[in-house]
Amino acid sequence: MKTPVLCVIWLTALVSLSAAAHAAQTEETLLDEINRLPEGERQARLVTGAKREGTVTWYVAMNRAYAQDLINAFEAQYSFLKVNALTGGGGALLSRVLAEHRAKSFQYDVFNTRSMTINTLKKAGAIMHYRSPYRNALRDGFYDREGYLNGIFATPQVFIFNTKLVNRKEAPTSIEELLNPTWSEKMAVDDESFDWLAALLDYYGEAKGIELATKLGQQKLNVRRGSTLITQLVAAGEFFLEIDGYHQEAIARKKAGAPIDYNFPQPFVPAKSLIPIYMSSRPPHPHAAGLMADFLMSKKGQEIMAGHGRWVGLKGISTKGPDDIGDRRVVIPSPDKWGDRYQELIGLYNKLLLRQ
Repeated sequence: MKTPVLCVIWLTALVSLSAAAHAAQTEETLLDEINRLPEGERQARLVTGAKREGTVTWYVAMNRAYAQDLINAFEAQYSFLKVNALTGGGGALLSRVLAEHRAKSFQYDVFNTRSMTINTLKKAGAIMHYRSPYRNALRDGFYDREGYLNGIFATPQVFIFNTKLVNRKEAPTSIEELLNPTWSEKMAVDDESFDWLAALLDYYGEAKGIELATKLGQQKLNVRRGSTLITQLVAAGEFFLEIDGYHQEAIARKKAGAPIDYNFPQPFVPAKSLIPIYMSSRPPHPHAAGLMADFLMSKKGQEIMAGHGRWVGLKGISTKGPDDIGDRRVVIPSPDKWGDRYQELIGLYNKLLLRQ
C-alpha cells in the first residue's frame, strides 16, 4: 500500500512545482492580457484589481520633493491607493532590488533609475516586459522594442557659460569649437559624465568620437564632482564654461538671476542616461503597479515632471520659448550598447577626458 501513498506525495509535489512555475509568470501574463484589452476595459480591470491591493511600492531614484509632487497627484487621482515610496540613490536602490530578487523577497512594484542598468536587471530576471499602450506616445529613444524600457524623462546637457566672462556671440556652440585654444584651462566637466561621452561616440561613431574626446581632453579640463556644483562655480566666475551642464539647472539658475546663459550644442544635444520606469518581475501589487507606471507616462504625470524642468518622454509636451529643445537632434546613449560596456566606457572617459 506504499505505492499509492508515494504517488500521492509525488503528484502533490508536482502540482506544487507547477503552481510555483505558473506563479512566476502570473503577474507578467496578467498584465500582458490586460494591456491587450480596449482602453476602457483595460482601465477598469486595473482599477478593480488595484482597489483590492490598496497600495503600491515605488523605489524612487529622484529628488524627494519632485517625487512627492508625483505621489500627491497619483493619490489624488486614485484615492483608494497608498504609495509606499523608498527614495535613494540609483546605485543603492539597484543593489537593493538585486539583493531582494536573489532572496526571493519581492518588495517593490515599480522602480526608476538610469537606463544603463537595463542589462543588469534583465540578466537578473528582476524586471518584466510592460507593454503599456502609453508607451506608444513616447519620443523615439524613450522605449525599446522588447517592452522593458518605458522612459519618463532624460536630461539634455548644454554648454553653460558665465555671461560676465564670455560674450554670448563668442560662446561655443559645438564640440569642435571647444577645441579652440581660447578655451584651454577655462572649461569644467563632471568627473562622472560618462553618458556625455557615450552620446558623443554614438553620434560620431567610435573612431571619430574618440579622436574628438582625445583633443578635448588635451584642453586641460577642470574636473569636479557634480554638475550642480560646477554650475554654481561657473556662476561664481571660477570657470568660464561648463561643457556638460544640465539643461534644467541652467534654466533655474538663469531665472534666479545668476550671471549665466547656455547654448544647445550642435549638431546634436547629448542627454544624460534616460530614466525609465521599470516594472518588477514579481510585483506584489501588479494592478496598482500598472496604474503607477501608466500615470508616470501619462500627460498629467509628464506635465508635472516638465514643470520640474525635465525633458519628458511624451511627444506632445514642450516648454515653449527659447528653452524648448524643439526639433534639435538629441542623442540618448544606447542602453543596449553601453549596458554591457559600462566599465569600458568609464575607462575611456578617465583616459580621454580626465587624462588619467
